[in-house]
Amino acid sequence: MAKAGIFGDPPEPERTSEGLVRDHYWPEIAYLIRVAPAAPKAVVDVLLKLSDSNNAWVRRAVFTIGASIPADEAARLKPMIKSWVETGFGLRSDPRDMVGFAVNLLQGGQSKAGKWMANLLFRPSASENPHKPNLALDEYWYHDGLPRVVEALSEDGLKTVLPWLEEYERQSKRFTDTFDMTDMSRESIRDKADYHPSIEHSLIDTVRDLASNAMARDPKAAAAVMAKSPMNLARKITLYAVTEALRSSSARPPAEAEHLLAVTARLVAGEEFYDDSCRIEFGELAREVARHSPSALEPLTDFITAGPQLDREQLRDRLRTDEDDTPENLDERVQAVVDTWRHRWLSAVGSEALPSALKRVLEELDAGRGVIESPLAALNKVTSWSGPNSPISHDEMSVMSPTELVAHLESWHDTGNGWGPGLSHEGQGRELSSLITTNPRALDGIEGLADRLRPTYLRAVLQGWEAAVKAGIELEWRYVADMTQKILAHGDTSLFPQEGRDFDDDADFRGTKKAAVNLLEELAQQRETPAIPAESEKVFADLLIGEADSESAWKAYDSDESESGLDPLTLSLNWQWPTRVRGLLNLISHGKTTPWYEAACSALERDIERLDRRGASRAVIGQALGRLVTVDPDWLTPRMEELFGSADGLSRSQQIALTTAMAVHRYHVAIYDLLTPSMIAAIRSGEPLVAGWQGQSDPLQRIGEWVVNAIIRGHKTFEDPVAEAFFATAEPKVRGAAIGRIAWSFIHAESVEEAIRDRFADLWDARVKHVRSRPEDKLELNEFYWFVRSGKFDASWWLPRLKEAVELDPELASQRSMITKQIASCADADPRGAFEVARALLTNRAQEGMSLWDLSQNAVPLVIARAIGSGDEQLKQDAVLFMNKLGENGNSGLEKEVQEVLDGKITQEDVSD
Repeated sequence: MAKAGIFGDPPEPERTSEGLVRDHYWPEIAYLIRVAPAAPKAVVDVLLKLSDSNNAWVRRAVFTIGASIPADEAARLKPMIKSWVETGFGLRSDPRDMVGFAVNLLQGGQSKAGKWMANLLFRPSASENPHKPNLALDEYWYHDGLPRVVEALSEDGLKTVLPWLEEYERQSKRFTDTFDMTDMSRESIRDKADYHPSIEHSLIDTVRDLASNAMARDPKAAAAVMAKSPMNLARKITLYAVTEALRSSSARPPAEAEHLLAVTARLVAGEEFYDDSCRIEFGELAREVARHSPSALEPLTDFITAGPQLDREQLRDRLRTDEDDTPENLDERVQAVVDTWRHRWLSAVGSEALPSALKRVLEELDAGRGVIESPLAALNKVTSWSGPNSPISHDEMSVMSPTELVAHLESWHDTGNGWGPGLSHEGQGRELSSLITTNPRALDGIEGLADRLRPTYLRAVLQGWEAAVKAGIELEWRYVADMTQKILAHGDTSLFPQEGRDFDDDADFRGTKKAAVNLLEELAQQRETPAIPAESEKVFADLLIGEADSESAWKAYDSDESESGLDPLTLSLNWQWPTRVRGLLNLISHGKTTPWYEAACSALERDIERLDRRGASRAVIGQALGRLVTVDPDWLTPRMEELFGSADGLSRSQQIALTTAMAVHRYHVAIYDLLTPSMIAAIRSGEPLVAGWQGQSDPLQRIGEWVVNAIIRGHKTFEDPVAEAFFATAEPKVRGAAIGRIAWSFIHAESVEEAIRDRFADLWDARVKHVRSRPEDKLELNEFYWFVRSGKFDASWWLPRLKEAVELDPELASQRSMITKQIASCADADPRGAFEVARALLTNRAQEGMSLWDLSQNAVPLVIARAIGSGDEQLKQDAVLFMNKLGENGNSGLEKEVQEVLDGKITQEDVSD
């Protein structure tokens, strides 16, 4: 066949008019794959003549064949693959076969070619992104393939994989000729539970395990390999590996144990392992060494005595807080740093392992500083020179009396110079807020706090009270009301000079007043716990209506432009003025019989008369629509057009109110009726609607979801004016998304009433009838798969409709992977229906030449097998013909899988979802 020129002309990729590249399938390559195990030399001879081909199926086949033929023949393919390094291995090449090719070479005696291929696939290289290395394999396949290659590398694994890790760190710019930050990737080599899986951590774990095994086999050789890498990370792994080898050394012959102890002694005495980055692993090793050779730890005495490897004069400069600092003060600070370092290192080694002289030092440090509870635990590293740190903790605050706590807050000052992770009022405020949340009466009885404390601390107290209320904890209501009133009455200017940077201390009272309004808004909600006495409710309502009415808060909100990207509902949570509007609506929601109702309504009317160009107040109105309908429809109805617009059109503010109302509320017929004119105007506008809240659905789609709900619940028909407008005007894709969203919601319902389900089925049939007459609207059918996945419709109903939907809207086939298990499950009861649907989905696939049916693992083989075994001769012929067609398109293993189904080796349980 080769001599006849059968394999000489694979088609080249074609660039389409849309600028895409189309790969044409070459059926001859499937034949070469099938015969390669039987005639490997002849197949490789053919492949080598195709080196210049850019056909993606050829490149895929080279790896598939190379993974399945004898290694000496596979090695001949190396020049061919090498020629593709610059142009790429082809998007269709299977990463599993690429890894399998390398494994085949390594295990088949072609070590040199196998290592070359392994390096090609797994060794990181430079990329355009200076902090993200380039890799031949995607992250998932890197994780999947690395263990296979490491196993095949056998004893060569460590010296092969360690350079991959070092190169990854270099290309990530964590390791250069001038600095080494590799230890920051893993503070503890043993434990990575808090890290997100990544290629870097896969490499670290692999090198760690390889080093441990190598150290157990030949400690001298393993230590020499690890020493070739100058990374801090490599030193940490070395210490870990020796520790693990020592732990398993009791079962080794004495001679082997002596070799390991000799390596251990060199590590313990090696100054390169005294870096702070190695503290945890060094401590683990020292504890193990003490069990085998305590004398090996004698070098620790000189190491600890010498102190940290820091320039003392540089340290003194860093610790200097004032030009007038005395040498004695600086010496005390330097000594505190040294003592902290010694305490951490000695605790890491542990009292039982320390030489007697150092054991006494640790005892003294424990007595003066307290015992370090988890000396081998990873610390929370500070990666920034700023942070909200507190001079005292929540627990220390909790043991103070109210008088002592206030005195401390009044007297403490931020004296930091900006160097290091300093203490701040904000940090202390957060601890205070935490205390008040669990003990809201921690300051009760202290008078004049609004004048005595910084606004940072007052804000913290108010935020703590708000959190306590949300948790159902009762406050001292009169004290809270009195302090809130005084804060709202306070001017915006603070008498306290700001200390620290902008985020270390509040410069004025604006943040504190916002916290006060937030607290009042929370207290204005209807609640059972904590129960607020009626007289206190009235006081808080009066504060919200009166003292919280701030013209400066309105101006600050109206003039700000920094949050233009936020939606109006989210914006309403960030500013004092719209928060008060929400609080007024909370007061109104208590009902018309409350003593504050009329005043709250009047205050609300004054606020909604403002020209709110940012729309936060309109979003708040939309959010509260359901409560307004319930509490006072007489107040709401005449204002609907002003707030939500009419059939004649919608302003931006009215769009915000409408879209927020529909986004935050579930469908309700009363709200639907009220919003009918507004929804019609929104549908007919022809312009994108302003979303009051960026929820999961586009605003126009959300209107469609309400229309569908109204119809299937029997509240409305297709003649409803909103329904008529939506199905006549909205884009087909939006209509389909609305229908699909409701079908999706059925998945999460424990049950669906038969009447609702049947009306939904009728709605679908009506929309299919429409598409039959208007094929250009086919995208309306694009999400039918949710009907299938919902599990609320019988297969006898959805199977023929799915087939018709795919025929009317071929794009539906792109979602076939969503419903594979359901299709396969029908094959037993309705083999013809399942087969025809599977065939329709695959015939209408989005891209020519797809070699994988991708319905899901085992689904297609099962459907074809059930058709073959159905007893229907015509169906059997159709199934065999379709199976052969898929086989010709590159699915060479399909026939084997179909036979496994027929033999009972593959069942419905094997079909993946």
